[in-house]
Amino acid sequence: MRRPILLLVVATFVLGSCSWLGGDDEDTPEPVAQPTPTERMTLADLGLAGWPVAADPDIPPAPARPRGVSAEEYARMVRAVEAWGIQAATDPDTVGEGLPDSLVAAIDDAAQAQVAPELARATVLDPALDVNSSRMTAAWRASREDGAVNLSLQTRTAHEVKAPGGRVRVIGVLRTQGVVAIPGSDQWGTIMGWQEFGAADCAIAVDGFLTPGGDADDQQTDLTAFAEIGKGSQAITPALPEDEYVDEDFARACEAGRA
Repeated sequence: MRRPILLLVVATFVLGSCSWLGGDDEDTPEPVAQPTPTERMTLADLGLAGWPVAADPDIPPAPARPRGVSAEEYARMVRAVEAWGIQAATDPDTVGEGLPDSLVAAIDDAAQAQVAPELARATVLDPALDVNSSRMTAAWRASREDGAVNLSLQTRTAHEVKAPGGRVRVIGVLRTQGVVAIPGSDQWGTIMGWQEFGAADCAIAVDGFLTPGGDADDQQTDLTAFAEIGKGSQAITPALPEDEYVDEDFARACEAGRA
């Protein structure tokens, strides 16, 4: 199953790749129910019904300030990243509100360079879907690399939706929003990344929104992996082979016949 993953740093900074790490909740039981994803899958089936409601997220405290950035600037970074992360995960119409103008411009420029710019900016669901419930957890990551200080917030949002015809499904989205304080610069670098779980790939590439789709077995596997990431306290980005990117070649194939 193809999934998009975007990881961009706007400015002259190279971001170290995230590695696959085990979550903290190794004893979390497997979901009891194993429904057929093409017919029905709920938040409860995946063990996600107890996650905080996305509209009222429970964002954990930011990590301790790394060396190389002042307390005042780090506080600004935390405020901007938390606001941006919540906006991108929950309401695309609000992305950029209250953020520095330079950061908003960087977000727009980075998004426009992608195959699905709307989804690069924020999570956009198929307007034909009814959203039963959206739940979200989050995890911070802070580091200092080559003198620059990175701060990012990963949101893990699970949307239980009802498709036309009444089928109930779940779409999972990992998003990473962050900034980079670069020595000698008065502007921040920008970190953006996202992956979907349980969504139809061609809808991403052609329509610019998320709607349920994909092979039943792949959906079960992908959403179970998403659930395990979301239950942990570390920001984990699953590795994705290059031939599974939703890129321009795949978009052209979709346009030619819904690959």
